[in-house]
Amino acid sequence: MKKEASAKMWNTLRNITLVIILFIFIRYEFDEDPYNDRIGWSVMVIFWISKGLFDAIEDKRNGNKKSMVANIVFVMAGCGVLIWQGIQVISSF
Repeated sequence: MKKEASAKMWNTLRNITLVIILFIFIRYEFDEDPYNDRIGWSVMVIFWISKGLFDAIEDKRNGNKKSMVANIVFVMAGCGVLIWQGIQVISSF
């Protein structure tokens, strides 16, 4: 019973976090300022990174090691994209 409640709380936390990130993406992507498009796409990458982390943690709990490793690689690639974009923004100043 306690394990079931913990899993339900985890799923609720996961879904709330992902929905908030999606709302932030929509706000930045569909506004008038064209510079905010870059911020919006960076937020979308953050969405996929957080989704990959949540999925990796869930796969670890379920014992799916191959899927967990694939999610971690996906998260690392997303972090690489964010670092690359950050370097581009910093070097443009």
